[in-house]
Amino acid sequence: MALPYVVFDLETTGFSPTHDSIIEIGAIRIENGQILDTFETFVAQDKPLPPFCKELTGISDEDLIDAPPLYKAIADFLRFADGADWVAHNASFDISFINRALEECGYLPYAGMYVDTLELCQILFPREPSYSLEALAANRKIAHGRPHRALSDALATAELFLQLHEKARNLPLLVLQQIEQLTGMSDWHLRHFFTDLVQDPLKLSKTEIPDGCTVIQQLMHRPVQVPERNLEDREPVIYDSDTASFVLSQEGPLAAKYIGYEERPSQLQMVRAVAEALSTGDHLVVEAGTGTGKSLAYLIPAILHANATGERVAVATHTINLQEQIKERDIPLLKEIMDVSFEAAVVKGRNNYVCMRKVASGVNTQGIISDPSERSFYVRMITWLIETEAGDREELNLQGSHADFWNRVASDSDSCISKKCPWFRNCYYFKNRAAAEQADVIITNHSLVFTDIKADHRVLPSYNHLVIDEAHHIEDEATKHLGEDANYFQIVGALNRLARENRQGLLTQLRTMIGLQTAFAKTASIADQMVDKILEVRTHADETFRLLQRFTLDQSEKSEGGRSTLRLGNSHLQLPGWNAILSSFENLQTEAAALRSLMSKLETEASDFGDEQAAGLVTDIGGQVQELDRRLMTMARFFRETDPQSMVLWLEADEKGGRPAVSLYMAPIKVGPLLNQNLFEKKESVILTSATITINQGFSYIIDRLGLRKADEEGRLRTLQVDSPFDYKNQALLCVPTDVTPVKGVSEQAFVDSLCESITTLARISNGRMLVLFTSHKMLRDSYTKVKPRLAEHNIRVFAHGIDSSSRIRLVQEFKREERAVLFGANSFWEGVDIPGEDLSCLVIVRLPFWPPNHPVAEARTEALEREGRNPFMDYSVPQAIVRFKQGFGRLIRSKKDVGAIVVYDRRLVDARYGRHFIKSLPDPWVYQGPEKEVFKVIYNWLKR
Repeated sequence: MALPYVVFDLETTGFSPTHDSIIEIGAIRIENGQILDTFETFVAQDKPLPPFCKELTGISDEDLIDAPPLYKAIADFLRFADGADWVAHNASFDISFINRALEECGYLPYAGMYVDTLELCQILFPREPSYSLEALAANRKIAHGRPHRALSDALATAELFLQLHEKARNLPLLVLQQIEQLTGMSDWHLRHFFTDLVQDPLKLSKTEIPDGCTVIQQLMHRPVQVPERNLEDREPVIYDSDTASFVLSQEGPLAAKYIGYEERPSQLQMVRAVAEALSTGDHLVVEAGTGTGKSLAYLIPAILHANATGERVAVATHTINLQEQIKERDIPLLKEIMDVSFEAAVVKGRNNYVCMRKVASGVNTQGIISDPSERSFYVRMITWLIETEAGDREELNLQGSHADFWNRVASDSDSCISKKCPWFRNCYYFKNRAAAEQADVIITNHSLVFTDIKADHRVLPSYNHLVIDEAHHIEDEATKHLGEDANYFQIVGALNRLARENRQGLLTQLRTMIGLQTAFAKTASIADQMVDKILEVRTHADETFRLLQRFTLDQSEKSEGGRSTLRLGNSHLQLPGWNAILSSFENLQTEAAALRSLMSKLETEASDFGDEQAAGLVTDIGGQVQELDRRLMTMARFFRETDPQSMVLWLEADEKGGRPAVSLYMAPIKVGPLLNQNLFEKKESVILTSATITINQGFSYIIDRLGLRKADEEGRLRTLQVDSPFDYKNQALLCVPTDVTPVKGVSEQAFVDSLCESITTLARISNGRMLVLFTSHKMLRDSYTKVKPRLAEHNIRVFAHGIDSSSRIRLVQEFKREERAVLFGANSFWEGVDIPGEDLSCLVIVRLPFWPPNHPVAEARTEALEREGRNPFMDYSVPQAIVRFKQGFGRLIRSKKDVGAIVVYDRRLVDARYGRHFIKSLPDPWVYQGPEKEVFKVIYNWLKR
């Protein structure tokens, strides 16, 4: 590290360099790889600091009384930084403030070299779960004593930079050369950092390939090893329900592994039920309360059944968290304790796996990529490929534009050249598929199960037995995946990947590759015609979607967030505006057909290519044309659909923004018959399980909604409800204040004012440690604005989803780190949030979680139930809300040691006749209803225990 570097950080009064100011500068000077000196100064202000700034940094107005003015602070900083390149975390933010300050003080803006450690971390630590400085410091064991203070942040960034430099220095020479080649003709701000490393004489002598890696056509990667298995030589086991339950019994191998192990009767009950259903070919619905250990309860009989019969068992979860838990925790444990040989494989959608041919294509297009973010993305791919053994997108924390760029390197069937591909033998997707074909148990997700059903069971390896965990999501998932959708960004995205207005895209890459060679003159001509045609297709697509946007906004009422929803009915189809849409779409189809014809000519020409890279590019181009065709075919089906009793059609449009962001949706009104026909009648046994699947302690609702009534009548359906091992009567207190402002009959503002008063008091009683669940983002924001300053006076921090961060994981981590904090969450916080122990002792449910009754699917299902002479509110809306309510309730008690209180501010829980169904569906907590003041006393005494 020959160059001197100055690592710096700023504290500011806000996020705008134009309107906000610098209040503190901290800097570290690094020379020859060592921290040499430090610099720190406050900056005088001409007005009081904003409250949030004081809260975040701990800096007070008194601290700044004797601080130097900006011109003096900047002059001192420039002297300290003289002759050095700059380093900062999220550097564009800090440099924008510095440049504004330089301008104010009569200096030219900084135009020297700089290193952004945030971007460098994304490249060199591609699998990091979070790139915030605090998280990186914690994960990298870097001391960071005073976050959000300039010198402490600068010190942490300096230590991080030294680690990054060491990691980069040890990259293989080929990887560094590829980075230099990809970025050498650009003004990318990290170019000099990597160029210095490549030019190090010691580096040039180290050309060895790291262990486990290989190189194909200059692309270094780490291949997956899939061991060959001879299943015919394996001794099958004979098993029954007793054999399965023994594994988890007091005398079994799990008890032998863990001192103090206690068997769970409810878990053993579930094991036996699953084993029997698999053996007899029956379907089974199981509600297993929180803490039952249901994943082991179905995995053990699944493994034994597969081993005994040779029949593969599929397990599908809704959340990635549960999928990862099964893969990383449950499967290794069972391999250790079970006396049978088995293999399990995680199967995800094809687009989750990287295509190395596409990465190589992007890496070898130096000079074509002008977007710094896209260039950074491909550099990140190069460094990730020497680490990953799965090629799985889930390993990467992709955000912003990097998430969008994933589509350019994702594997897909349309652009796959299969055995012609140089990387075919090492392909991550096909290796995963090979592992799945040899597996006894495959772990997948709900989405892929329905994709498989829709593709006539050609996506997943064959299976006849399926376990569906988190089964309370199945109706919604089936509705989504057995329906269809198309939107503006899907269509324009495919067009942009082919050719963009700045003359980038796959067709431009092809033209650059074949250059002026006369042998490719016809190919070049066709490519040029395609670029022209794409401009015409884009014009007609814009026109069609602008007409759809105008139509949707004119015919619908505005909804929350500036997004309008319009359910299409026969009356809409008679309007003049609809005829204009159909006419415009017809023009779009005509131009797309012409593009398709040109694609056929290009493929004919490409069949004679001797150049593998050019042929691969033509395949990628064809894949995008097929993607465009698919979306236009969906739109055509949408415009032709005429049966309002089987399908519901709707449009969603954004009011704001320069582009016509419109989505078209089609969904089946009843998924039960489709599930019965395509799943329950096709598979020998399907086990559905969840912690929240019964209503009023019964299974009738789920049986009807999922199409299991026929199986029930044929005697092929079993049901089982097993209790949680938790003692809810002594662990959970459910309170309903009976004198708070009602949800209905008053303005929303009156309800929010009353709510904020109450939860401010409640947060003080519970000493923070409170999760507040909202059903409306608007109500969450309004409440946050009122509650945050009130609780700040009592040293209780408030975190809110969508305000402090959009990352649920990050918010939960920050909430846990604070001794006194309150967390506001909306829809995604009602399930999947796990905060055990003393971190959470109070849960607030603001309103009963009824879904909006005016959503097109809910409306259509309500009408269908009315046609059958049923009560849609009691038969559909209430059960849906109960399932959601049970999920929210389940956030509080996560272990046998947890104790806490739940407060429901919706008086309908005790005032409405249907409220008793909500309470009866819960696992028997202690229930108290009374005046708000009495509720506070009861909760205080309960938590004091």
